[in-house]
Amino acid sequence: MKKLILSLLIVSIGLTLFAQPAGFDRLYYQYKGEEGVVALKIPGFVMKLAGAIADLDHEEKALLKSLRSVCVLTIEEQDLYPGVNFTEDINLSSDHYQLLMEVHEDGEDVIIAAREKNGKLRDLIVVIGGDENVLVHVRGRMESDLLENLAGVAGIDELHFTAQL
Repeated sequence: MKKLILSLLIVSIGLTLFAQPAGFDRLYYQYKGEEGVVALKIPGFVMKLAGAIADLDHEEKALLKSLRSVCVLTIEEQDLYPGVNFTEDINLSSDHYQLLMEVHEDGEDVIIAAREKNGKLRDLIVVIGGDENVLVHVRGRMESDLLENLAGVAGIDELHFTAQL
């Protein structure tokens, strides 16, 4: 009986360690390889390599070195997947995400959310659903002020809210 309880405890702990945030991986693997879908996953070592090789500013290199992975999923041929809306398939409330922006207009839904730990951004998520479906999930240990500096370099004034995380 003790072995059974210990085995169940070990299995349940193992399953929680492999739980993925907000169903991103489930959604990614559900559509990956399907016709009319583009799925791209870039591991962190490729980012670090690009940061070392490319001619970038200090802030840009620091950002690339802080990334663990970037995952992009987009449905190019919406006609093959009627009724799909990525924003309805993602659950951000259960994984302690802070909602940074939410827009619902003319059949399009846009959600940008982030998860922070110890003063660093761990996850940044951009989900677009409706007429077009796009999922971008960036994992890493990014400083929020670094993102704000890069937004200034890129001319994106709307990212000033990352400093508040």
